[in-house]
Amino acid sequence: MKRFSFRQVAYFGSLTVVLGICASAFAVSLPTLIITYCVIIGIGQGIIFPATTLALNTYFRKKRKVAMSFSVTLTGLGPILMPLLIDVLLENFATTGALLILAGIASHSLVGASLLKPFEKQKEIPLVTKPIDASRQKKLHNAEANVESAIQNKLLSGERNKEEEPSNHYSKTIENDVRNERFSFFRKIVANMDLDLLRDNRYIIIVIGMGVSLVAETNFNATIPFVLTELANLDRTSIATVMSIQAAADITGRLCIPLLAQKTGWTCRNLYVISLLGSTLGRTILSTWGNTYVVVIGVALIVGLAKGTKAVFQALIIPDYVPLERLPAASGIQMVCNGILSISVGPIIGLVHDSTDSYVGALYFTSFLSLTCVFLWLIGGLWTPGRSKNTLKLNYPGLSEEQENSREKNITA
Repeated sequence: MKRFSFRQVAYFGSLTVVLGICASAFAVSLPTLIITYCVIIGIGQGIIFPATTLALNTYFRKKRKVAMSFSVTLTGLGPILMPLLIDVLLENFATTGALLILAGIASHSLVGASLLKPFEKQKEIPLVTKPIDASRQKKLHNAEANVESAIQNKLLSGERNKEEEPSNHYSKTIENDVRNERFSFFRKIVANMDLDLLRDNRYIIIVIGMGVSLVAETNFNATIPFVLTELANLDRTSIATVMSIQAAADITGRLCIPLLAQKTGWTCRNLYVISLLGSTLGRTILSTWGNTYVVVIGVALIVGLAKGTKAVFQALIIPDYVPLERLPAASGIQMVCNGILSISVGPIIGLVHDSTDSYVGALYFTSFLSLTCVFLWLIGGLWTPGRSKNTLKLNYPGLSEEQENSREKNITA
């Protein structure tokens, strides 16, 4: 993202996804399917995400919450509408034909990538020089001559001092050059990946908190049908009804909560914390009084609203904290952290379920993980109860607060 525009990156990611879907249509073995579907399509989606995120945060500054709300809401309609389309395609064109048609639908993302037009740089205003009178020009000429003579004298004296220095000075210089070359490779990695972000404690707390809560919420959403079967003894039709109610509440939360947040001025971190508290409340009610169908419907509404709110504001927390120029690297580090935590923390939830032989213990453990994010942010000063407008920004190193505010005004102007 530092060398190419987000339009070019989106082109490459979209093309990778299309090729992955086309290759999956002709996969005849499990290893081939893993390479084409999991690896190729996953790489393409990972490339598209930072490009579209950077584009949205570049285009929208003041109404970013509303823009993200519409984007996430339209994205949420995909899991509702696409299964119906896939069912029709499978009946008429079999698996290979259905995947090729889906690849054609995915190729429309190239049209969307074409619309990601970067902003043009402002043209430099030529400086207007005023004529200088003869007396002033003569004074400037004399001053320049004095400066040049002083510099020449300084250089001559420096050369004499260098000739008098011992030879061990040159050996130390050679050792320093070798040492610098040894660490130059690591410095390039740090500079290109912007790993200096890891020096900011609050950024680390944000990434870890969001990663842990994301693992908890993702595992809970994946096990909801099994939880309802065990705790509420619901049949397949009733579970489908509950999931539909939750999906409707999810879409409502994605569309309405950001509009209310735009009016009230609540920050993304506060609303993300509220969504985690809502999910925790829903899981607690479900694990305690989940044997009643009416209670399950109420929990579906609470969890759906919390899920929709979280889906919108989890994509805005990092852009609201880091400068726009460092957003691609910050988002990349966050995605890597999410992957590591999913692999390491996710199986622990399964172990808790297997050890207790019930989903109740797993629900309490996922609630504990979600509250871990709340407590981490509370300790780190990233979230304060009762305050709706506590803005924190990651400043550039070496810039004062006044300089950073001036830089932000220039960006938003």
